[in-house]
Amino acid sequence: MKNKMKEMMDEEQGCFFGFPKGRYTEVLTELARTKVNSCCTSSIPLAEFWQPANLAAIKSLLEKAIPGFCPESNLKYFEFPTEAMWNGKRIGNPSMTDIMILDSDLQVAIEGKMTEYVRYREKTIIDWLNESERAKDVTLRRHVLRAWINYIHAADCTDIADYGEFFRDCKDVAYQFLHRTASACNKAGIKNGTIPVLVYQLFFDANDGEHIAKMEEFKAELRRWASLLKLRNMKFIILSVPVTNMREVRERFGSMRGELFNLMQRETIYKFEFDGIAVETVLDAEMPKGKEGR
Repeated sequence: MKNKMKEMMDEEQGCFFGFPKGRYTEVLTELARTKVNSCCTSSIPLAEFWQPANLAAIKSLLEKAIPGFCPESNLKYFEFPTEAMWNGKRIGNPSMTDIMILDSDLQVAIEGKMTEYVRYREKTIIDWLNESERAKDVTLRRHVLRAWINYIHAADCTDIADYGEFFRDCKDVAYQFLHRTASACNKAGIKNGTIPVLVYQLFFDANDGEHIAKMEEFKAELRRWASLLKLRNMKFIILSVPVTNMREVRERFGSMRGELFNLMQRETIYKFEFDGIAVETVLDAEMPKGKEGR
């Protein structure tokens, strides 16, 4: 049975990562070529969670928090790049959103985490800005920061008045949180009829109290960063997803890396307790008139 393709894996389900047909198997093939540090790298449970067979359950899970959200028909782009633009030129490195889900009314940026928030502290804006001592590099990085906050401001998703206020008050915001927010907001906004949605999907070991405690600490930081950025007119949602077989994953797949994505086509790697998933709406925004519950 292990050699049998998992249900719906090779159907055209609007999943994209480098190939045109929109098949989930294409996504897994491309993900197998990405950098994977361990069997617990968050991209693995994230890909397992968003497999086609789960999309109906995901819709039911999120339909109250995101009215009109339909992952079965929406376009789903894995490792989606958002370029920082300054004076009409691409600068710095793009923000690579784990999954970007698009339709005419919603732009949903999903960031997955599992062991990252347990192992290390997020790099802040001031940490990132001060990594280089060369004046040229610091100037470039300040332009990159301006590009990210410009995307959020253009979508009318922040109450920050100007760059001075941003550099003064937001230096303790995680740099990744900033550019993930910017990715959700880029070319979107209520005035344009598209709601920006930022989703942090936090996987945790359901049998590990320390892991759960670290997750709660990280959730508090996420709320604080959203407050420091004075976010508005967008949705920000935290999904807390219990993993029920972490010990089994480490025992069976501890030496495996990217090849797990290929194995995922035939058998289940991670198991989730869907009834135990918590959906927290940190920030809400109303859908454009006439588009609720499409």
